[in-house]
Amino acid sequence: MKSWQEEGTAMTIDIKKVLLLGGGPTNIGHENELDAAAFERLMALKKTGAKIIYLDNNAFSVTTEEIQPANVYVQEVNFQNVVNIIDKENPDAIMATTGGLNGMQIAWQLAESGVLASNNISLLGIKPADLRKVMDNQKLRDTLTEINEKVIASKIVADDDEAMDFVREVGFPVIVKPMSSSHDTSRFICNNTDELEDALDVSFKRTYIKRCSIEQSIVGYKEIEMVGIRDASGNKILISGMEDMDPIGIHSGDSIIFAPTQTLINEEYQALRSATFRIMDALNVTGTCHVQFAQSRTDSNYFVTKVSPFFTRNTILAAKATGYPLTYVSSFLELGYNLTEIKLPSKYSKFLAFMEPTMDHVVVKIPLWPFRDITDVDQHLNTLMKSVGSTIGIGRTVEEAIIKSMHSSQFSPRDILPSVSTVDDDDVINQLIHPLASRILILMEALHRGFSIDELSELTQIDRFYFYKLNQLLRAQDFVVNNPMSPQSIEIGHKYGFGDGMLAELWKVNISKIQQMNENYHNHVTYKAIEPSAGEFLESTNIFYSSYELENESHPFTDKSALVIGRGGNQLGPNSAADYYTSQILRALHKSGYKTIIMNTNPNAVSLTPQLSDKQYIEPIQLGNILNIVDIEKPDVVILPGNRHYLSKQLKQFKNLNIIVLPPDQKVATYNQKYATTAVDLFIEGDEVLPVTTISFVGKDQRTDLRFINDYKEPMDNWQTDEAKLIADASTNVDTQEWQGLVQVLYNTTGNSEYEMTGIRPVRITETAFLTKTTGINWVNVLVKKYLGKLDMDDLREDLKPTEHKRSSIMTAHFPFKELQSGRSEGTTKQEVGSSLSFKNFE
Repeated sequence: MKSWQEEGTAMTIDIKKVLLLGGGPTNIGHENELDAAAFERLMALKKTGAKIIYLDNNAFSVTTEEIQPANVYVQEVNFQNVVNIIDKENPDAIMATTGGLNGMQIAWQLAESGVLASNNISLLGIKPADLRKVMDNQKLRDTLTEINEKVIASKIVADDDEAMDFVREVGFPVIVKPMSSSHDTSRFICNNTDELEDALDVSFKRTYIKRCSIEQSIVGYKEIEMVGIRDASGNKILISGMEDMDPIGIHSGDSIIFAPTQTLINEEYQALRSATFRIMDALNVTGTCHVQFAQSRTDSNYFVTKVSPFFTRNTILAAKATGYPLTYVSSFLELGYNLTEIKLPSKYSKFLAFMEPTMDHVVVKIPLWPFRDITDVDQHLNTLMKSVGSTIGIGRTVEEAIIKSMHSSQFSPRDILPSVSTVDDDDVINQLIHPLASRILILMEALHRGFSIDELSELTQIDRFYFYKLNQLLRAQDFVVNNPMSPQSIEIGHKYGFGDGMLAELWKVNISKIQQMNENYHNHVTYKAIEPSAGEFLESTNIFYSSYELENESHPFTDKSALVIGRGGNQLGPNSAADYYTSQILRALHKSGYKTIIMNTNPNAVSLTPQLSDKQYIEPIQLGNILNIVDIEKPDVVILPGNRHYLSKQLKQFKNLNIIVLPPDQKVATYNQKYATTAVDLFIEGDEVLPVTTISFVGKDQRTDLRFINDYKEPMDNWQTDEAKLIADASTNVDTQEWQGLVQVLYNTTGNSEYEMTGIRPVRITETAFLTKTTGINWVNVLVKKYLGKLDMDDLREDLKPTEHKRSSIMTAHFPFKELQSGRSEGTTKQEVGSSLSFKNFE
């Protein structure tokens, strides 16, 4: 391990053991990106020879599978648990940046409480004194002011006179907020004295301490984001700038984001780049830093709104957009290496680590919202983040990238964009001013109805540039619709991002007709690489997006290969589990000797981590796009993870495709009644039935309705007396002619150790992940090998030899109701956002 001199001491640090903090279960504001960052970081740290200790209780963490079980602590990521691990493991250093904001808060607690100093532990990435400047809002404001970076003026006021004095100083508009112990989230935007007086009157009545916060309003400013990295010697590079299409006032997590920035002039861009570097220097950051700015629309004025020297959603987005190995490089920077010392994997140019990435494509990220599954929340987009996931589209032009991202989003489940043409004019105007999740469709509909670009920009505070681009898309769509089945229409459609499936839907013909026309007119799809030098160096990242240009940069493997079709953007339900499942499929295929190809559009997916596959396609998960990839790659097998009936049905029409759906479709489940308290999990191969374990369902208030059962405990309650009998009954009742693979037999207890069988179903994705964690057998790997005909049953029988249970395992579902301000207290299987895992030893 590299040693280096720590600033301010004469001590040389030699790191042999590192405690790595995980991100915890998925929730609003954090998907799988922290687990993806931790996974990539782990791959980098293994090269240093250091021992890695990992803390995370995310039931769907892929990272925990890559570390020896003895070095994984499946516990909540909190201060006390970290202290306990420090006492037991005595690590030399802590990496908290992969724990997100929670990880940094814990690091701050460790520093402030003296735990780091008393145990001689180094905090990597940012020193404790500098971390205080980030976590303490006032100290951050003071630090930024010292380096002449503007922050939003604010003041706590006790009466109207103090408020008016503040307004005379900063001018209107201002935002007034009650200072309330009950976490009142009311915010009043005031544009004049009358509105200010009304807001103060209401706010003072809502707060028992008779104080209000009043701050300068920057609603309507552009939101610009910069992601940079810095080494211990102060060398810095900017990875990417990103621009939110939506103005300040809509949370960045709910905004449509473009990379690179689209509307900044060079002077503005360079000013924000320089500001990012000054901030990183002032905080003495080593590794990554994400800075958010509010940029004026009328002049060069800007404010710093947020500084995050840790991994965030958009840190990962910057890496995905550019192809730069950000997490890999950042890992070594935190360890004290300089940019010039880092040796990148062979797929990259040796100069790349200290060269700023250049993009020859455009990336657009569109959020996904949970309003279809949770209907009792305010669906307006504002400063409260409500999205649960996102998808990206990549193209050579802005228009192409927009259409692809829309295609990939929940707006387009069946290869065509929905219409909002039935919305009346008044509602269109209302939604322009008070946006909902269907924002981009409303913007396009308003253009279609003849609203001028100037009107729309005034109403929405969105830059005119984006309306020009959306207008181009509408013109292209009109041409395609009005000139069906013509070569020119196909050419125009492809240029603007309309895939073959979308053209087939618009013209109401079978997709095979479009494919035949492509063949007749030599109009073939090509694939371009996403790599950080924009073709300057010969790099082989093997990450691709489609285009219709002359040169194809993706070439099929000569070895046997497998295409895995990812889940797409994260939504509620088993989506985090599905990404875990997809990642495990990729690992299993690699172990079985296949070259692996993943197709996905979720920028936060662990399954898009470069180390997990041999090739990646970031393309809409639509039939036409899948067939295009199949045509060039000619995979030996196509695996579809997850319960996706429509796509599965579409793909099975093509007899030349070797399709494996894992797990089998839940529609094959049979129920006597949809209630259960207990289950027996079995693995079936041919005529052989192998018992796996027993499960108790932990329903709220002992509810047994399967729709509400999200929590599992292994083994079942009363396993000492009832397990053997129940396993024997399940093994007898399951028909091996009908059921194969992982199967769950459901029971209801009638009391006094009596059980009634209520159904049989394939083991769901979430429960498969749970079984893998709790039994120590990678069941996704077992299933893949079974369906590939490579399963060694002798090994599996040995692994499943009956042993006495020594601990219970519990998986607890998490729901986003509190974050979304929903009135719900219990949720269905379709509403869970993530799950945590815990273990308890039997006494």
